[in-house]
Amino acid sequence: MSPNVASQVAPTSTGDRMSINAAWLIKLRWVAAFGQLGTITVVGSLLDVSIRWGVLLTAVAITAVSNILLNLYYRRLRRSTESGWLWENVLLGVMLLDLVSLTALLYFTGGMTNPFCIFYMVNLTLAAIVLPGRSVWGLAAITAVVIAFLFYDHVEVPILIGRDRMQALRQLGYVPMSQTGMYVAFVTCIFVIVYFTTRLTDEVRRRDAVLRRAELQRARSEKLEALGTLAAGAAHELSTPLATIAVVAKEVQLELAEMPVSDDLKADIALIRTELDRCRHILDQMSTNAGQATGETLADVTSSQLIEEIRSLLDVRLLNRLRIRDRSDNAVIRSPRLVLAQSLRGLIKNAFDASPEGTDVVVLLERTDQHLVMTIRDEGPGMPTEVLVRIGEPFFTTKEPGAGTGLGIFLAKNVIERIDGSLRIESNANDGTTVVVRLVRQQEPEEIAAAGALRGK
Repeated sequence: MSPNVASQVAPTSTGDRMSINAAWLIKLRWVAAFGQLGTITVVGSLLDVSIRWGVLLTAVAITAVSNILLNLYYRRLRRSTESGWLWENVLLGVMLLDLVSLTALLYFTGGMTNPFCIFYMVNLTLAAIVLPGRSVWGLAAITAVVIAFLFYDHVEVPILIGRDRMQALRQLGYVPMSQTGMYVAFVTCIFVIVYFTTRLTDEVRRRDAVLRRAELQRARSEKLEALGTLAAGAAHELSTPLATIAVVAKEVQLELAEMPVSDDLKADIALIRTELDRCRHILDQMSTNAGQATGETLADVTSSQLIEEIRSLLDVRLLNRLRIRDRSDNAVIRSPRLVLAQSLRGLIKNAFDASPEGTDVVVLLERTDQHLVMTIRDEGPGMPTEVLVRIGEPFFTTKEPGAGTGLGIFLAKNVIERIDGSLRIESNANDGTTVVVRLVRQQEPEEIAAAGALRGK
């Protein structure tokens, strides 16, 4: 048996955002590596300052090599569906390595007397943009510790020592007020930068997520309206020729009934009329489903009313095979009543089409704190993964040609999502298909009163 697969609309991938952050981080780290190399060269050669070349160049080399590895990792996985937590851990590791590298460079070049110690702020600001808040706060705490260490001990650089030199605390043997104030200022600055930068980036991410959802909803609405226009136009344009053909076919059938012709010819004419009726029925369904989905107003509907509406739309021959288990306690939802019923009827009809003749289709209704949940279960053969991932695409159908339009699930999904619901399809090979529809439930007066009393306490 194949693993269970769920088809549903997912939010924007965290891995995608982390991958974009990695691309920018790679570029900035190259700038940092070349900047460090240039600074070491200028200070050690042109200014003739005594520095430990081996240690400093090793730190720069580690940064460069790690950036090459990060770039290879990025190129290999940027188009994959790699999970966001793995990208987060990789970038956190890189930022920690940069913190260690900067600390090593500063330790051997004067510690906090080195003016380039300000780059701790740059490192933390970049981390606040690239990483989630919990990782940034951890990095900020580590930075506060290493700064305290650099105040305590470092390798002094003569050019940085003047009349008011700032010696290592290990050499002084006590803590001057000036160094205490400088440390407090640095740590305060670190946490202020982290706090406001993470707040800002979190707000930007939330806004982007809202905009993406709105854009997706607008695109779905436009597609639905376009399909409604197409269906209505097709029904209008084809109704006249189909009506003409139907009239002519009926006249021919009446004429042949009085003539000595073969039964096969009479059966052919009857088949033509049957197929004409089916064409008109398909066009009517396309026009009704797509058109009403864009125009019907919202109203309060109970679960029992919804079930009755669905039953009235189903073929009478199918009602004997429909098993409804209503445990929703007559939950109330706000929806376009008729078009939602038609959409759910289409899902139930699909379940009947997939099930062997004579088997039942089970519909279970339940209520949760926030939702009315409808579960539709069939006894069909199920669907392979490659089919399941395409379910819901316009005009994609697994039915025989002429048996379906491929719009039912697409329209149902759009109708349900427009009222803040969700539709999920689960299928196991050779074990049927389950459709789970979640609709936002209206809170009853007793529930609202209880919630208000709870808030008051």
